[in-house]
Amino acid sequence: MDRRLFLKHLGFCLAANAIGIPLTSGPSGAPAQDESSATTFKVAFLADAHLPDGNPDSIAARHLALALEEINGQEPPVDLVFFGGDLTHDGNPKALSLAKEFFSSLRPPVWLLPGEKDYPIASGSLWTEIFGRSTFSFLHKGVHFIGLNTVHFGQKAGSGLFQISHPQHHWLAAELAETPCELPLIIVSHAPLYRLFHPWQWWTEGAETVHDLLQARQRVILLHGHVHQHIGLEHKNLQFLGVRSTAWPLPDVRLGVPQKQREATASDRTGCGWLLLTLNGDGAVKGHDCLWEG
Repeated sequence: MDRRLFLKHLGFCLAANAIGIPLTSGPSGAPAQDESSATTFKVAFLADAHLPDGNPDSIAARHLALALEEINGQEPPVDLVFFGGDLTHDGNPKALSLAKEFFSSLRPPVWLLPGEKDYPIASGSLWTEIFGRSTFSFLHKGVHFIGLNTVHFGQKAGSGLFQISHPQHHWLAAELAETPCELPLIIVSHAPLYRLFHPWQWWTEGAETVHDLLQARQRVILLHGHVHQHIGLEHKNLQFLGVRSTAWPLPDVRLGVPQKQREATASDRTGCGWLLLTLNGDGAVKGHDCLWEG
């Protein structure tokens, strides 16, 4: 792919600013938050485990188990855990059952969203049977958390794997109307809610409407999986954070497109990991990219 075509596909992130980990959201130079405060709490975000089957000794299963063990070992404890899709690699029912067993070991409550790999053929109903609804909305210590289901499998020309549909736009608008605009907001999804890289399906149809709905909000962080890489971008009032996979890493397309993506056979943990956020009800956020090596 020549550079001109590459830049055309790269799209949104050319107009956005890069942000790093650890990050803060609030006044520049604000003092570090006291982690003993009653309104300060931790959130863990992980994604893309790609469990192949029900074997707890598979590489992917061992990696997921390690992440959950690290989350359980946090002090002070983590309040909430979110999983951002592609729990399995092909929707294998045994893999879904294994995942349920793994997540039952977590001390904090967990909310899981599906990815496209969790929905082959007609397994979406199986996901609902095991994990419940594929969207969520709730308040916790002064922060509003919303989970969106981006899986679509569009059939029309130009349509991709991911979409926020009109009914989900209406649902999101209704949920936002229930809280004041100054309330800190975190939105979780599998696919990125912006056009990161079209050829690799790193985009979501209907994301621009989500942006419009969020224009009046003062503090919004959008967490997503799918990219198997820590990618941080900031655009107007929106901060986007892509999380690493627990299974295997993918390249950062902003650095140039490799000839092929890394195969799903990596036996080491290098480049994998998960994300830990420390939040305060006044909107301050600190993050730690829990990166594995070796």
